[in-house]
Amino acid sequence: MSLEDKFNALPEGIESEDVAELRRALMRVQKQLLQAKQRTDELVEVTHQAAHDATLAMGPITPVKAPELAKHKKKPEVALWHLTDWQGAKKTPSYNSQVMVERVMNFAEKAVKISDIMRADHPVNDCVIMFGGDMVEGLFNFPSQAFEIDATLFEQYVNVSKLLVDVVRYALANYQKVTVVPEWGNHGRIGSKRDNVPRSDNFDRMCYELARQLLKDEKRLIWQECPNDIQRVHIPDPTGKGEGYKALLIHGDEVGRNGFASPAAIVQHANRWKSGAYDPSFAWRDIYIGHYHTHAEWPMANGLGSVYQTGSTESENRYAGVMLAASATPSQRLHFVDPVKGRVTAAYKVWLD
Repeated sequence: MSLEDKFNALPEGIESEDVAELRRALMRVQKQLLQAKQRTDELVEVTHQAAHDATLAMGPITPVKAPELAKHKKKPEVALWHLTDWQGAKKTPSYNSQVMVERVMNFAEKAVKISDIMRADHPVNDCVIMFGGDMVEGLFNFPSQAFEIDATLFEQYVNVSKLLVDVVRYALANYQKVTVVPEWGNHGRIGSKRDNVPRSDNFDRMCYELARQLLKDEKRLIWQECPNDIQRVHIPDPTGKGEGYKALLIHGDEVGRNGFASPAAIVQHANRWKSGAYDPSFAWRDIYIGHYHTHAEWPMANGLGSVYQTGSTESENRYAGVMLAASATPSQRLHFVDPVKGRVTAAYKVWLD
């Protein structure tokens, strides 16, 4: 029997003042819950309408022609792009939406140039793109955020989705096969932490889905879903003899309190997950994270795997510098992977300043 049913079951005329106050409190709570649900429904409706309008605005996208790559007899490697923390629409003295586009596409160009250097020795036909989250700046993370952006949520949604499409199409023009593994971050949160919105209803994830649908005719593209906050990265062994390369992709706010953790805490969590706390059936080797806007690498306890932390395209973030004591030159990460031995063979910090 619910609390309301118990109130209603009281004999007439014996309702005490305490019971009457409890009844009034119950009515207030029910009203607040109804208002919260209405806010959630409105957010969902606006998001659906934004998706429809953004799709119409972009128009049809024709498939990308496959590149003609030289043939090699040597063992192939796979290019691995880790693109994260674009903070789309964040405005600082040296960063805005236009700078974001320039820096992201600058990374894509540099990644292809380095791939071409590798191709002089061995094939690099495939590319895996890991989108690590916080691709949008959002609007619900701290009170002054509305004054530190140069685009509304709708514009962020459209601009970042378009940039995702441009990056993937650029990769398709330079690799024979492209796989996208997306992860959402804390800046894509809808509403405050108190609002009744599931964590996976996230603006990053919505940008990913719009970009995926716009590229649905690309036959050489595989785009994974991202319902959870830990994504699996798997590059199969082309010989079929081994398990290939396996890694985890997280945003980084999953570790620590209020989204912040020391390097020691991050590695400690990684070692716990490796020891069986996270699905031991998926024998992963490395972890890729963003969130902290700095480039770093730490070894795991088994002496084989590593935690790879990737920087941001953003620059001069005053909040990060003051509150987190973390600020860095904009960069993203490029790896090359041996899918037969299942390990990273080369790692690049790609500067974007």
